[in-house]
Amino acid sequence: LAACGAGPAAQPAAGEGAVVHAAGLGEPAGEERVLIPEVGGRLARVAFAEGDTVAKGQVLAEIENAEFLAAVALARAQLALREAERDRLRRGARAEERAEARAVRDEARALAQQAQDDLARRHALAERGTLGREALDQAQAQADAARARLAVAEARHALVEAGAREEDLRVAEAAVAAAQAELDRAQALYEKTLIRSPVDGVVLKRDLREGETVVALSPLPLARIGDLSRRYVRADVDELDVGRVREGLRATVASDAFPGREFGGEVVHVAGRMGRRSVVTERPAERVDARVLEVLLRLDPGADLPVGMRVDVRIDADG
Repeated sequence: LAACGAGPAAQPAAGEGAVVHAAGLGEPAGEERVLIPEVGGRLARVAFAEGDTVAKGQVLAEIENAEFLAAVALARAQLALREAERDRLRRGARAEERAEARAVRDEARALAQQAQDDLARRHALAERGTLGREALDQAQAQADAARARLAVAEARHALVEAGAREEDLRVAEAAVAAAQAELDRAQALYEKTLIRSPVDGVVLKRDLREGETVVALSPLPLARIGDLSRRYVRADVDELDVGRVREGLRATVASDAFPGREFGGEVVHVAGRMGRRSVVTERPAERVDARVLEVLLRLDPGADLPVGMRVDVRIDADG
């Protein structure tokens, strides 16, 4: 009787199930990196081939850069000149220049004293009436000139001993900073002609060859590089299944290119924003305009799916 009185058994909600199906694309660890030159010119050197293993920072190609090298050399010379001028101001006069200034001052002092003594003697003679007015005026002029030369010599000596003024040093420092900035700019432009690998990885594809002309920021890249030490799959999960997917769930990946073979993996990241479908399977029932959530799966070691291969993903939603 109790069983007869029980209500109807609960039914699974529409869209629920143990497995979430999605379409995905294989990708390397850290995503595929596309190398697009930032400056245009002719490729003077290409030092890699498809399948080569490259290191982060390794120079893979070089665009003709003689003009950029000349600009760097000129900027470096200008910086050296400005630094020499600043250092000369900092050090002040040389020992020989200071010694010369002291000698000129001492000589001017002696001549001024001599002129003053001569003027005093002539005053005494003039008072006794043995010296004319003209000779006295001449002695006075010589004494005044000697004092003026002494003032100049003392000022010169003081200037040499005092060194550069603070405002002159600031001007010199500003000139050095400007020259350094110009050198940095020239080196940055030169560096753009050296195309380096952004990551440790393998050259997946080479699109341009030595001798060809590249256009800055062209949609045609030089090469594509990826870290194949671990393979990943980026899948589009339909909006109706978003609530059943989370990090840590196990998943299985399969492809028609590997009949009868499956690759295991784990969900390691679930995007926080819905978007448009990025993987198109060309199935008749597929809604291209459907809203999806990107899910990243890390494949188990040993999975050798090619980068960019379209795969079918099954996520164990009960995991």
